Amino acid sequence: MFKLLKDKKLYKNVVLAGVTLILLFVGWLKYLSIYTNHDDFILVPELYDLEISSLDSLVDSHGLRYEIIDSIFDKSKQKGVVVNQDPLSNTKVKENRMIYLTINSLQTRKVYFPDIYDLTLRQAVRKLNKNGLEVGKLTYRSDIATNKILNYKVNGINIQIGQELYHGTTVDLVVGKGLSNEKILVPNLIGLLRDEANIILKSTSLNIGLEYFNPAVVDSNSATIYKQYPSFTDGKEISIGSALDLYFEVSKNDTF
Repeated sequence: MFKLLKDKKLYKNVVLAGVTLILLFVGWLKYLSIYTNHDDFILVPELYDLEISSLDSLVDSHGLRYEIIDSIFDKSKQKGVVVNQDPLSNTKVKENRMIYLTINSLQTRKVYFPDIYDLTLRQAVRKLNKNGLEVGKLTYRSDIATNKILNYKVNGINIQIGQELYHGTTVDLVVGKGLSNEKILVPNLIGLLRDEANIILKSTSLNIGLEYFNPAVVDSNSATIYKQYPSFTDGKEISIGSALDLYFEVSKNDTF
């Protein structure tokens, strides 16, 4: 044992082995860094609202790839544009990374007209909206059934339950108003979006009248109501089936 401890050759070999291990470890780390392009990143470009036809050139120029994994139908957006991407823009990724995209459908989706006959107006509005259809003009006619759906039309033509319609089609409704001149309170629509106001009006047996948009409004779907006529006043009543004129301005959320 003492002889081994005094053997200088042994110490020399141990030191050389240790140095060799360290050099091998450093070399391995360097190799990994080169092999994985350590600290060499690409910023993901903004693809939102970009048309499909423009994707190839832009993605290729950044050394990336893309795959369309889903499509939705949004009538407020142009067909065939990107509506979602993963990873998001300005995310640091490696070269040749796959970007997963969701696009707005190129084809207008079709839906079946649901059975809303004899439902209350509120129930009918909810059911039509759930099926991707919009409520248009309300026409009231004297009938023993108050606020019940008596008929439905698209562009003045009667439609049938189960008939195929394009998603977003506007359906006009004929509603029973009972046998009396019923009046209802004027709702307060200030600060609401058009779609929100439309649901409230239809649910309370009223119509949208004339619509006025501030010149600064670019997207009517995101504009908010700043004025209405007749105006909202506590206890103010109007006849069932009446129309309210709406004035829109740019939403405060869009000004920042």
